[in-house]
Parts: sequence; C-alpha cells; structure tokens
Amino acid sequence: MSARKKQPLLAVVFPSQTSRSALKLLTNKMLGEKFDKSAAGYTTIELLIIVVVLGIVSAIAAPAWLMFINNQRLKVSLDRAYSAMVTARSNAKRDKIAWQATFKQVGKTVQVAVHKADISPGQVPASQWKNLESQIQIYADRNSKGEFETTLLIVDETNQERKKGTIWRAMFNYQGCPVSRSNHECGLTSINAKGTLTLIHPDLRNSERCIIISTILGHKRISQRQKKPYKGRFCY
Repeated sequence: MSARKKQPLLAVVFPSQTSRSALKLLTNKMLGEKFDKSAAGYTTIELLIIVVVLGIVSAIAAPAWLMFINNQRLKVSLDRAYSAMVTARSNAKRDKIAWQATFKQVGKTVQVAVHKADISPGQVPASQWKNLESQIQIYADRNSKGEFETTLLIVDETNQERKKGTIWRAMFNYQGCPVSRSNHECGLTSINAKGTLTLIHPDLRNSERCIIISTILGHKRISQRQKKPYKGRFCY
C-alpha cells in the first residue's frame, strides 16, 4: 500500500486559486438564491387575499364613517343656525330696531341670512346668504303625529306671512323679544312668535335636531328628537 501523500499546511490555510474560485461561485449562488427569495414579493394569491380583506373592512367601516360625517354636518348646520338667531337678537338690542334671522330652503340647500326686519328676504344681497352644510334640509313636512316640527313663521320674499312656503324667519324686537311684527312690543305677540327650527339629513333616520325659542324674552335652546312625542312633536 502506497503511503498517503500529505498536503502542505499552507495549502490548507491558503487554498489554491482554483479552490478560491469554486468557493466564490458557491457563495454567490447561495446569496443569489437568498436574495431572489427575499425580493420575490407577494404571490398572486396573497395579493388577492389582501384585496378581499380590505374590501370586507371597507364594507363594514364605510357606512359607519358616512353616518358620522352626516351627523357632523347636521351638528355644524344647527350651530350656524343658532348663531344666526343669537346675532339677530343681539343686533336688535344694540340698534334698538327689529332684526331677523331668515332661513330659506333652496333645492337641497338651506341658506341663512341675518338682516334688519325692514329689509325683506328678497332684498337681501346674494352675498349675505350663507349656505348650511351639504344635504341638510329644513324639516317642513308634518311628522307621524300630523304636527309640524318646524314652527317658525313662514314668509315670502316680501316678508309677508304665508301658510306655506320655503322661507322661515325668527324676528326679534328692539328689546330682544321674539315678535310677529317689527313694531310689536314684548308680550304682545311673543307667545305666537316663539317657534322651532328643525333640521334633518335625508340619509339619517330619526335624527332631527332643533332650535327652540323657548321664552317670550327670546332665550333659545338646542335639542334633538326624543323617543316619545310631546304635544305631537318629537323635537322639544
């Protein structure tokens, strides 16, 4: 048996040029496979699963989000209408003449203007009319009990009272009392002049919000639909 030829120690510690080339190729192949696997991304099935999950989440969350947005629109509109009444009453006491807040339903948009009572709605410049939030409407119809939820005085473009129409007003005399006529004193017609402005969003069921002129001195409060009616009205 021939003796096994021993390799020099340097050959083990420092491989030959051929060995180094082979090692380099093997290393590059392993790193290349690992890089290819990590860079491959998502498969078609994984992408489809993600799309389906997102669709389910959207279908669940979208209605709730839309309801939240519409409720916010209703709340913001009610605050603006309330502010208009406050401003009209404040101006009336300041100027010692009657002022009014006028609300007009124009298609699907509610417009509001604050002006002196001797200026009719038809004379108010277009620039003074401010829109409430999109899709908000005045509740002008009778409710399920046959009563009107909006009870402010209905007027026309000349500021004359009407039984039907699309313009409502809240008028305050020089002392800040709600009145039916600009020259009326407090207590003369204040009881009849007290009223309610009720706003709704057509996509929100039973979500009425209202502003109530609750006293003959012109104080106001905000409320919303109640479960049980009072005197035929739900917003009180």
